[in-house]
Amino acid sequence: MNMHQFSLIQALTVLVFRASCQDLAQEFLDAHNAARKQVGVPPMKWDNVLEAFALNYSQGKIDTCALQRAVVPSGQNLAWSRGNDFSATDAVGLWVNEKNDYDLESGVCATGRICNHYTQVIWINSTQLGCGRVVCNNNKGIFIACYYYPIGNIPGKRATQGIESLIQPAVAPISPFPYQYYPPPLDTFPPEKRKSKAGLVRARGLKIGLSIGLSIGLALMITCYILRQKRKRAKESDDDRLSDTLFSDEFGNMIGPRKFSLNELARATSNFNTENKLGEGGFGSVYRGFLRDLDTYIAVKRVSKASKQGIKEYASEVKIISRLRHKNLVKLIGWCHDRGELLLVYEFMPNGSLDTHLFKGKSLLTWETRYKIVQDLASALLYLHEEGDYCVLHRDIKTNNIMLDSSFNAKLGDFGLARLVDHSTGLKNTLVAGTVGYIAPECLSSGKASKESDVYSFGVVALEIACGRRSIEPKFQDSEAVLVPWVWESYGNGKVLDVSDEKIGMEFDPKQMECLVIVGLWCAHPSHEQRPSIRQVIQALHFEAALPNLPSTMPVLSYKAPIAPLIGSSDPVLESNITLTIPR
Repeated sequence: MNMHQFSLIQALTVLVFRASCQDLAQEFLDAHNAARKQVGVPPMKWDNVLEAFALNYSQGKIDTCALQRAVVPSGQNLAWSRGNDFSATDAVGLWVNEKNDYDLESGVCATGRICNHYTQVIWINSTQLGCGRVVCNNNKGIFIACYYYPIGNIPGKRATQGIESLIQPAVAPISPFPYQYYPPPLDTFPPEKRKSKAGLVRARGLKIGLSIGLSIGLALMITCYILRQKRKRAKESDDDRLSDTLFSDEFGNMIGPRKFSLNELARATSNFNTENKLGEGGFGSVYRGFLRDLDTYIAVKRVSKASKQGIKEYASEVKIISRLRHKNLVKLIGWCHDRGELLLVYEFMPNGSLDTHLFKGKSLLTWETRYKIVQDLASALLYLHEEGDYCVLHRDIKTNNIMLDSSFNAKLGDFGLARLVDHSTGLKNTLVAGTVGYIAPECLSSGKASKESDVYSFGVVALEIACGRRSIEPKFQDSEAVLVPWVWESYGNGKVLDVSDEKIGMEFDPKQMECLVIVGLWCAHPSHEQRPSIRQVIQALHFEAALPNLPSTMPVLSYKAPIAPLIGSSDPVLESNITLTIPR
């Protein structure tokens, strides 16, 4: 045999040995955790240090196979069988079989019986396990030792203390194993053979080193945990103080939306199960839930911790929508600010958002339904702009935020970017807010939202409903990629009906289609001064006012100004100091 072959055999031997050790470790772990699961105790994890300790101790018993307990900073279980097929499962089974003499509720072992091996297996505070198994010399059998950390069988405590509500009914007892088992007496362990002075020094050094190492490691873990908890509590305390400021007592006790706890909403959504996820946006995810006390389904918006929507924006959304009452606005049922989580609870809309029907094939909306949706949206916007004590600027009107109930009535939702403004003064310059394709051109220049900018977004949505196309479609040629200029070109050529959604064919009212397209272009006029009010829009949609005569060519306006950072559900990169020209 040459050197290469010898090295190969040696390497294979090492691999087989490692695989065997891993299998044995898993067998010990599975047997222990199965017993712990029966009584509701968390599983243990394998610890290589404890394994080394157990192997070292077991190898010292190869000559005698004597069951002598060691003094170590961990719990210890020992087992020995005269046979050579004594497995890890067999040994743990012997220990677990002691449960027949042990009362889980009282923690009392039957008189004259031994239960401390079983209680160590299921001890709730023991989280780490390491075991060793050796074949004794002269065919004396198999010797097994398992070490546990932290140590179990603490006087005055029960193995499962503190988890009474989790304890499951006792299962059928395990049949006795066909092995001889020699448990050591409770307090009589014969002294071990005297070792050499050097051996004793090494053993003591190892024990002391391991004890100190484990103690330091445990102390560090506890310290880190305490510091983390302190930081977490401090952050939550800061959030709660800010929440108390933003949500005054008057608001918290107001009639209408109620405050939920995080536990309530977790139960309602099956702990935010992904199967209940309705969608995901720029500010987080929305889940379907069910409130048993109200016997109703809900939609829970869980604000992502990575979201740009902070506590102030969240409070703004709650305060604004809490004041609103209209049939075409999604109803806010409640809110939750608990343990650093921000959540909003809305009425559940069975047919989801409008975009899933127009662009994702969820269903084919008839023309009557489409025209009714536009009228519903206009009604909601009229209420927000003109019928309340304050004007509400939504700032993110788009098909994703238009929800449909079971009868396909449209309701406007998601007020995360909304602002309350005085009817006369309007909104001051702010960060640009909204979604690309729906943002009015003047907003990109000045950052100032207005009623007219909301009307612009409404116009884009109206055209999307009529044409069945998104506001921006990169798959089309440059001249057709942007919806508004493409529709305007058809209008200028006298071919308004040519832009209708191909999916519905000619199944539409030509007069209503022409009206909707012209109203959409009127609202999406590049100049905010040329756009109609939402009241004028409603009159036109109901044929109570004449349609405007728009120019045959779409006006081109240029804006030169530093462009503010964009916030909202779409975040394109916009460089500052550029000239933005509205495409033709």
